[in-house]
Amino acid sequence: MLCFKPALTVILTLAACSKAKSIGELFSSTPELRNFTSIASMYPDFVTTLSGASNITVLAPNNKAVFNNMKIMPAGTRNNAEHIKSLLAYHVLNGTYRVGDFGNEPELLPTLLTAKKSANITAGEPQVVKASLMDDHVAVYSGLNKVSMVSRANINFAGGIVHIIDSVLALPVNVSMTAIDSNLTAFVGALASANLADTVNKLSGVTIFAPSNAAFQAIGNLVGGLSNEQLASILSYHVVLSRAFSMDFTNSQRLRTAQGGQITIRIDDGNMYANGAKVIGADIITNNGVIHVVNGVLNPNATNDEPDTGASTQAPAFPSATGSSNVPFTSGVPAPTGSGMAASFPSDTPTGTGRQPNVAASITSNVIIAAAGASLTFAAGMMV
Repeated sequence: MLCFKPALTVILTLAACSKAKSIGELFSSTPELRNFTSIASMYPDFVTTLSGASNITVLAPNNKAVFNNMKIMPAGTRNNAEHIKSLLAYHVLNGTYRVGDFGNEPELLPTLLTAKKSANITAGEPQVVKASLMDDHVAVYSGLNKVSMVSRANINFAGGIVHIIDSVLALPVNVSMTAIDSNLTAFVGALASANLADTVNKLSGVTIFAPSNAAFQAIGNLVGGLSNEQLASILSYHVVLSRAFSMDFTNSQRLRTAQGGQITIRIDDGNMYANGAKVIGADIITNNGVIHVVNGVLNPNATNDEPDTGASTQAPAFPSATGSSNVPFTSGVPAPTGSGMAASFPSDTPTGTGRQPNVAASITSNVIIAAAGASLTFAAGMMV
């Protein structure tokens, strides 16, 4: 029997060494996460949640990411405990996702974020991030369509895995702020002009088909003659009262809108259309749903409008429309900050004209501050 003792000792030693670290042990033994660890330790409930969880993925910003983020943060947000706790929760995915699980097609991943300010979603639906491969590396898209890249992957701990990312995720914000950041300034101005901005921002669990600035410019001759009721009807036709991402749609699917009419989804050769308008930017996460950018303004009186899938551009859904030299509805709308703007979006620059001379006050007076505050903030004394 004595001859088995050395072998048993080796087996027990190997078993002890192979035991996965706790999340606390992993954080404390990873110098690259010193700043993230410092702030997480200020919120014991968050650490306790992670320590007791299983089957989770933590997206942990590296030291440089936290430091760079700190430099742009307003003091009021920096000291807002509820904001920081929400953002910490947004960095935790409900499920174990390894880098090898991702492909070129985007996936929506549920997070632990439930605070209504950043997750005003239909009951039971989680706030999400989007992830896909970009040049053989995993890209994670958060609020304001901000992209964070996984710089070090698949670090195991007892409850799941950790991916280290190169920038802090941004909390989702409302439709108006998100649209401004994505250079959809005409759409934001139109909502404000029709007194719909506050209503749309407060809806829970929505899908917005937001026309680009160029789409509004293409019907520029018509906007001046629209009554508030007509404009509100057109804009409400772009709102669906349930959250649907691009992978949720099927060909010939019909969607009931807030206006009452239906939109038909068409999928052809990898492209998606809402009626006759092409989706040119999909799955932009907001605090209350998702925005899909379309290259045409939808017409509630032309529900049978179909795309010309062989054409490089689509004719406006309004037969009498002609283009204008200026982008309507943009007077007084804050310019994009560039913090989360996707490169694939149209680069049409607003030139400052619209139905209403100034709509900025009815949108928000602190869009830039609030958008900057969507990212994580940390105590200055803990930065390196």
